[in-house]
Amino acid sequence: MKYTMEKISLLALSLMLVSTYAISPALPQMISYYSAKGYSSDKVELLVSLPSFAIIGVLLVTPMLSKLLSQRFIIVSGLLLLSLGGLFPLVYQSYSLVFLSRLVLGIGIGLMNARAISIISQRFTGRERTRLLGLRGSAEVLGSALLTLLAGQLLNFSWSVSFAIYAAGFLILGLYLLFVPQIPEHADGAGISDEDRGNERLSWKQISYILALALYAGFVILINSANTLRIPLLIDKLGLGTAQQSSFILSLMMLMGILAGSLFQSLLDYFKDYLMAVVVLLLGLGLLLFWLANSLWLIGLGALLTGFVYSLGVTCVFNLISETIPKQQVHTATTLILLGCNLGGACASLVLSFLGYFTNSLSFAFAILGFLSLGLGFALLLASRLRKK
Repeated sequence: MKYTMEKISLLALSLMLVSTYAISPALPQMISYYSAKGYSSDKVELLVSLPSFAIIGVLLVTPMLSKLLSQRFIIVSGLLLLSLGGLFPLVYQSYSLVFLSRLVLGIGIGLMNARAISIISQRFTGRERTRLLGLRGSAEVLGSALLTLLAGQLLNFSWSVSFAIYAAGFLILGLYLLFVPQIPEHADGAGISDEDRGNERLSWKQISYILALALYAGFVILINSANTLRIPLLIDKLGLGTAQQSSFILSLMMLMGILAGSLFQSLLDYFKDYLMAVVVLLLGLGLLLFWLANSLWLIGLGALLTGFVYSLGVTCVFNLISETIPKQQVHTATTLILLGCNLGGACASLVLSFLGYFTNSLSFAFAILGFLSLGLGFALLLASRLRKK
């Protein structure tokens, strides 16, 4: 029983890793509240994606932190900062204070990000490790979907109450302290021979390849984050549904990641080198559905499609890293990919704000991003065909 609870507690660490956008259903009410105080909708949207910038900063200093602090201290600190920063808007709604609290939330998630994965690799081996890593990815998606759905239900009270979802961080902290025993740790790099250290250096060709994958992952996540930000506003402005219905659609969009994960191997076997191109082509079609949407059902269909292929695209990138990059360099490559992913999420509100200068239409941004995605998809198809020839 204790061994089972240890595994459950370790998997629980991933439940809140992508909770940044869980309060998106509250955006319409937040915009109404802050617009009365003189803040533009762009600045309110920035509050949702702001933690991604803090996550990027923490990822950059992760190697130094790993040498100075124990893994247990970092995880406990991360959960505390995540919970306290996330809950702060429940008590105080001043824009400047909420701005700072969202940065604290991002720092907490950043501290947890890589360790929620590495701690499983440290404690388990073989098929058990592979199975738990797969479950960890599902836990990440499931946590995001459930928190988004819960945030939508809490909107029946007020937008600030939706931030109460971050109290779940204290429950996860309790599970971790109670059921995850401390094991001897070594500083990053300990036990690695000088020869292996030399092998850890990436060539320029490898760096270029990894950066290309990071840009691809960042683009896919930028689109998914933009969808999460704009779907509640689109539904509200067009009068197609309630905040609770938009949170339900967002939750379904996120849950599609579980289905995508279970079908990934089969789809990879079928499409092979063309899978990355297929992902962004279907992503583009989903975005065009949002652009043309005149009903809640059409928005729901676009959400299901984009949620499914978004997860496929990200999984495809990490799968390519594991297959093409030597084992000694995978950690560095993964960090670069995570930086690209979080940069894409962080820039979502900024990109939407930039596109807003050209039109007042909420849906027109979907058209621009949709055609960009289709263009990238056709370019990748052409590149794959040329490689085969």
